[in-house]
Amino acid sequence: MSRAALNGHDLQPTGILRVLLVDEIAVLRDGLRVSLGSEAGIEVVGAARSVPEALRLAAQTAPQLVVADLQIGGQSLPDLVAGLARLGCDARVLVLTSQAGEEQMRQAMQAGARAYLLKDDGYVELLEALRVVGSGRRFFSDSIESRILSQYAERVAARFAVAAAPITPREREVLALIGAGEPNKGIAKALRLSVKTVEKHRSNLMRKLGLHNTAAVTVYAIRQGLVGRAPVAAGR
Repeated sequence: MSRAALNGHDLQPTGILRVLLVDEIAVLRDGLRVSLGSEAGIEVVGAARSVPEALRLAAQTAPQLVVADLQIGGQSLPDLVAGLARLGCDARVLVLTSQAGEEQMRQAMQAGARAYLLKDDGYVELLEALRVVGSGRRFFSDSIESRILSQYAERVAARFAVAAAPITPREREVLALIGAGEPNKGIAKALRLSVKTVEKHRSNLMRKLGLHNTAAVTVYAIRQGLVGRAPVAAGR
């Protein structure tokens, strides 16, 4: 499957992407600030080494994208995401970390991360992630796809093959929108359904496919090439 098909995106950036970097490691922050700052269509509005510093900069600069590690100065990604929400900052968060475990990725996605990359991934892949997430899609790096998502896909495919009941066309639309990163409210808006109905479809999908969390549902939708086949509502 191609990278474009996997991530379901348009690689063309629109406008200037305002990026905030958050990491304890000074050399990484400084290096990315210089490198990204030289890229067309990207403006690095700040670089922070802690959650409080990141929130202060976010309040001052209103970034569109935040690139952050999972652990930041004794605090975690959920602390950062919660703080951004309190500020009313709707920046999309990209994880850039050295942790490649399934549990870490699951927790990051539950916290609201829109991309997951490793620090030993290539710089070009980070650029791609910024533009993909800037366009409203999710992004998983090649290394994450090979280390984690393929394992998910194998388990999901096996469960789907023996599912007690096939998914309906409406459930398939809901599945595609989950894969595109839409929350229940966004799915309801796109499909002109009530949030309660969307929740029921999501529950039925997870039961039929034998899945237990949004991360696994998202991976299944992406690996099956469903992302981008249903209308995606405007949102985060």
